[in-house]
Parts: sequence; structure tokens; C-alpha cells
Amino acid sequence: MSDNLDDQDMSFAEGEGEAKAAPKAKGAGAGILKILMFVGIALAAVVLIVTVVVVTVNILNKQGKPIEQVPVSEAYQQSTPVFAYVTTIGEIRTRTKDTEPSSVVIKINLGFDMNDKESPNDVTARLYQIRDYLRTYFSLKFAEELVPEREQTLKEEIRENLNRVLSKPTIKEVLFEKFDVVRL
Repeated sequence: MSDNLDDQDMSFAEGEGEAKAAPKAKGAGAGILKILMFVGIALAAVVLIVTVVVVTVNILNKQGKPIEQVPVSEAYQQSTPVFAYVTTIGEIRTRTKDTEPSSVVIKINLGFDMNDKESPNDVTARLYQIRDYLRTYFSLKFAEELVPEREQTLKEEIRENLNRVLSKPTIKEVLFEKFDVVRL
């Protein structure tokens, strides 16, 4: 066997002895996986933050007390109704029932429904009776009864009694335009 043959069989080309590298995958598979991973982390963070905020706000708002409904009474109204007022009664002066009497000066306005046209005429027709009732009413009171704390009670009593004087009980409100009690 000739040396020639051996040389031909033994010729090595560069890189033939190395294993061939695997071909690179084509497409964006690895990039999409990284993007999806970051999006998933961001969504998990947002959900966690929103949950913490909602729980914290609920705890702060409740503060261990249940929300209670505010009771609505007749004395409390969101807005007061509008009435038509009779202001012709004028100023009334009298003295209290005390041993050392106080001077009482009042001026009262009477409120009626806006649509009521008869009641103001009835008040005008009975003006002297109303003035006499008011003078007598305040002259039978002690000065201690004519204090601002009792003003609402006084208004209710006057309204009830004046409604008995009129032909129909139509007075809805009594207002004190002037209410002075002065010790002499």
C-alpha cells in the first residue's frame, strides 16, 4: 500500500472533526416570553397594590363603628316651607306677672299657606281679638318663662290658641319680629 493512498484517506479538512452547531431558532419566541413575564409581574403588582388600598380605606372608613342612618324628625327639615305672612298685628306692650314686673314688647308675624287667601282677611277682621289675646297671654307669664330657651314652646302655644280664635285653624308658623323682656 502506497503512501499515496494513505495521504488521500487521511486528509482532514478544517472543522470536519468538530460537531456541527445546531441551527438558530427563527422567530420571536424568546422575546415574547420575556415580555409576557414582565407584563405578568406588573399585573400582579397592580392587583396587590389595589387590594392593599381597598382594604386600608375600608378599615379607615369604618373605624369599628357601623354606619348609622340619621333619624329625621318633624323638627328637622332640609328646607323650610315658604309661607305668606301677616304683619299687620303691630307691636304689643305689656308687663309680666312678677312682683317686680318686667316690660314685654313683642311684634309677631303669622305665617299661612301661600295659596290661602281667606286667612289673612280673617286675621284682619279679628285683629283686635288677636291683639287682646297676645297682651293677656304675655301679661300672665313670669319673666323666667319668657327666655330664649322657651321661645319655640311659646310660639307653639300662641299658634294653637290663635288657631282657636280664627274661623279655621290655618296658622302654620308664628315668628317673633321683636321680643324684648326688660326688668324695670
